Amino acid sequence: MRSRKFMAIALAAVTMGTLAAFASCGSDKTTVTLSGSTSVQPLMEKLGAAFEEAHGDIEIVVNGGGSGVGVSDTQTDKNDFGMASRELKDSETGIKAEKIATDGIAIIVNTGCTLDNVTPDEVYGLYAEGTAIGTVNAAISRESGSGTRGAFDELVKNSEGKTLDKAESFAKCVQTQNSTGAVITQISTAGNTNLIGYISLGSLSEKVKALKYNGVEATVANIESGAYKLSRPFLLLSKEGKTLSEAAQKFHDFIFSAEGQAIVEKDGYIKAVK
Repeated sequence: MRSRKFMAIALAAVTMGTLAAFASCGSDKTTVTLSGSTSVQPLMEKLGAAFEEAHGDIEIVVNGGGSGVGVSDTQTDKNDFGMASRELKDSETGIKAEKIATDGIAIIVNTGCTLDNVTPDEVYGLYAEGTAIGTVNAAISRESGSGTRGAFDELVKNSEGKTLDKAESFAKCVQTQNSTGAVITQISTAGNTNLIGYISLGSLSEKVKALKYNGVEATVANIESGAYKLSRPFLLLSKEGKTLSEAAQKFHDFIFSAEGQAIVEKDGYIKAVK
């Protein structure tokens, strides 16, 4: 009786060990990790998915956190690549930045809002001074460290030449959200027709309405021509002097390949490699 019981236990152990071995073989992938801008994140996830289809032994992991996180993670070697949706600051050293795309910043409202166009003076006035634009009397900004916010604050300039990044503080009517998705969710919520915000042009959907900026529509063609003034780069960051792993180098090359840049263009951005 004991002999049979021992054999049964031994057989079960062998079976479990065999299954575990097969499972571990199936998950034996090299990981390439990216972190940073939540504006770049959706595009990078699509690039990663396309890359994985041709490279089953490599997994692309894309984390958000904002451009500031992408910079600091790259500097401290916590990722393979960082992502930023603004130009690097002079203080952000030790990093190699490569432009993978150009993106516009769309100013958005609820689809039920009657507003169609805003001027730089009106946007500056609402965010810096709390001056309503028609029925729109509240605004959403992004968190400190966001590349979208950094670019938006530098680009919005009133007729006196003042930019939002130089304003002492934002008006009390301005609230903060920490991701592109969160801004879209709040703006698109039924009844929020008094709110205005801004997101990546590539993240624009039918859930919200994009406004004209100084009479110009937020389109790829208008960004390329220079007519639409709210645009910024999407950057891929790597640590200076660091040798990329074989898997990271392959993904890097894919991003800048014709196939990778076709994904950039299809997703509504201006490709970096013509």
